[in-house]
Amino acid sequence: MEPILSKEEITDLLSAIRHGAINVDSIEDRGPGHGIPKIAHEVDLFRLYNRDDTSGEMRIPNLDIVLDMFARNFGTTLTNTLQRTFLVEREDIVTSNFQSSLMELNNQGAIGIYSTDPLKHGCLFHFDNLLAFTLLEIMLGSSSSNELLALERNLTTIEINVLKNTMTGLCTDLSRAMLPVVQMKPELITVENNFRLVNIVDAETEVLVNTFRITSGNEPAGQLRLIIPYLTLEPMREKFKEIVSVTQTTYTWGNFFAEEALEMSCTVTAQSGTVSMSIREIMQLQSGDIVDLGYNPDRPLDILVEDKPKFSAVPGERNGKKAFHITGPLSNRLGESYGTHATR
Repeated sequence: MEPILSKEEITDLLSAIRHGAINVDSIEDRGPGHGIPKIAHEVDLFRLYNRDDTSGEMRIPNLDIVLDMFARNFGTTLTNTLQRTFLVEREDIVTSNFQSSLMELNNQGAIGIYSTDPLKHGCLFHFDNLLAFTLLEIMLGSSSSNELLALERNLTTIEINVLKNTMTGLCTDLSRAMLPVVQMKPELITVENNFRLVNIVDAETEVLVNTFRITSGNEPAGQLRLIIPYLTLEPMREKFKEIVSVTQTTYTWGNFFAEEALEMSCTVTAQSGTVSMSIREIMQLQSGDIVDLGYNPDRPLDILVEDKPKFSAVPGERNGKKAFHITGPLSNRLGESYGTHATR
């Protein structure tokens, strides 16, 4: 069997070749066990050394998990903010250099420059034309039946200012996704539509380009790209490796639903009294009639949350407006009484 080089031996060999210590042109094929086998001349040594030159999936382990969490967060934010159903899905992670990643954007859409404290170098979020104009149309009151169009022109200063709120909201979504790794505090620095003015690292610096596909309903709503230097994430590489166990204990479905439930709105009613009337009696009501609610001013108000009795309170005023002061939870007696009355 031919000898097989270990990973460390291959690394040493490639290092020696790059520094000129070994002249590959002078190596002859001496058969098995002598020098480098002939097949080695057909191997692309650069690709062997830089195995992830096109795909960034393995450069930072478990980065895809963080980006999937960001995609869910951003989709929820868009849905809640714009009252439309949005779905954000991660497509791919590729490596490139900073200059090439900007040239691929064709100077179209809007690009936000973000700080990534405590990490260095910052990052970029790019809204392509379709996404930018889709969000603008919805924000300005477009009907959901209107076809989503990407206009072939640069965004105006006013349009960029309208998009800033959404681009600022990305900071919260990214921070929540990165929480298992680092307590990052991203902040939007500026938004540009002239990409020649964008510069966070040197032109040849390696970056990871993460693409997200966004749909609204069943219609494509554009693409979002996250461009982040490899040097920004590389110091956290070991923490990324540990992310699986962290996410399993921290981001369970129960915690997720609990967090979302706390953000839901609900109806709270202060009820002083109730009355039961037939449809006939209601139809016979005339202007000036008095309906007795059976309200006892000495009895506390019932506070209903989504039509469910929860608290007792006393009425009053605060800053010239009607208000109530919660005195405690409804007693079982009052709750049962209320339930019996409601049933009747």
